[in-house]
Amino acid sequence: MHHNNNYPTSTHTNITSHLFLPFFFFYFLLLLYYFFYFYSYTHHQMKTIVSLLLLLFSVTSNVLALRYGEQCDATPLYSSTWQYDDSCQNVYLYCDPATNTCNYKGCTNSDYMKGWDLRIHGYPERCKAGTYCPDDKSQCKPLVNPGGRCELQRDDECAGQIPICLNSTCFVKAAPLNGVCVQDITDYVSYDAQGYALRQRIIRDNCIQGTYCSNNKCTESYQNGYTCSQDRECISQTCGTNGVCVNGPDVFHTIPTWLWAVLGIAVLLFILFILGILWILHRYQSKKERAKIINFFGDNEEFAKYAMLEEDGGDEITAATTHVDHHEQGSNKENNNSQRTSMVFLAHPDYHVSSALGTTRPLSLLPGSNTSVSRLRNSTPPNPTHRLSSSGGSITPPLNGSRSSMPRASTSDLQQHNNATPSLPPLPTLDHNDPHYQRRTN
Repeated sequence: MHHNNNYPTSTHTNITSHLFLPFFFFYFLLLLYYFFYFYSYTHHQMKTIVSLLLLLFSVTSNVLALRYGEQCDATPLYSSTWQYDDSCQNVYLYCDPATNTCNYKGCTNSDYMKGWDLRIHGYPERCKAGTYCPDDKSQCKPLVNPGGRCELQRDDECAGQIPICLNSTCFVKAAPLNGVCVQDITDYVSYDAQGYALRQRIIRDNCIQGTYCSNNKCTESYQNGYTCSQDRECISQTCGTNGVCVNGPDVFHTIPTWLWAVLGIAVLLFILFILGILWILHRYQSKKERAKIINFFGDNEEFAKYAMLEEDGGDEITAATTHVDHHEQGSNKENNNSQRTSMVFLAHPDYHVSSALGTTRPLSLLPGSNTSVSRLRNSTPPNPTHRLSSSGGSITPPLNGSRSSMPRASTSDLQQHNNATPSLPPLPTLDHNDPHYQRRTN
């Protein structure tokens, strides 16, 4: 393996001096801190001074750290937090117990190490399945079988189903209820954000899930609500601050069945409510459209009745004026038909106003008149069986092609219509000896 040796080697080094100087310098910085504190410096000034001192300490530590190939003590150094360190005190090096010299690290348990610079040395590889990286990060090693030696709290170094490292020995977490068990007691010291030390005792055992080791015997764990002193005594693996077993913050909370039922019924009722509102709106719109259609065809029926009244009035006038020739009668009939046809049109908001402006009939016969409309709707007009002829009011049967099959207005309506119609001037008497009449008849 090729190493990028950027450090000078030395075969004669006093290891004790390398270990003593950093601690001496640290206590010297601590004394300086208290000195500045008692002289009442401001908070900003104190913060600046401490930052400069820490920077100086880190630079001095790097200078005092051992170099590649220098002699070292392979005895592990564990702090109160049980974090591993050795005498090399270099992020790139570890103390090789085979040669008692500092060598480059060959493996890692993470993808990041604080202070590692890839320009100085390549990042070590992670171990594959079936191997592990020890605390000194020397090189990957095969897993340890149950009963073998492992490093402190390194369960990942042991092989087997649910392995666990207790008292630096590999076990399998499979001790049954009331079976013999082994437990490991470790005291940790951690620091909070304010820098205060927190002591924590961790007790682990090799009992199966739902039990814990008490007096070297696996005992059943407590349900939620029971008193406890450690997390391992609870089935939930969480002992609250009040000494009662509770669910941890990362435990999935089961939703009760009745709550699922209430939620389903609420969703179903909401869907039915929406469908009911849509059905009511549909019914309302359908009624409005139906009323429009009824009004439309009702108005057309009334228009047809008014057209029949005009037709009957036109027939009487035609019977009285027999001196007009047949050509003029046909022309007048076409004009009357066109007038009747033009009176049937669709209803619109300005219908009554436009009908009043476009007709010469009395206002009592307009659709807006309540008396005439109600009378026309309630009366059943009889079918006339005769019509006035052109010779002095004699009764003649209806001619072929006439509108005798269409419904007629009642006699009372015709009389009222005739009375309302302006009277015509008297017709002149015809003299058969008049040469104009003889020439016209010839």
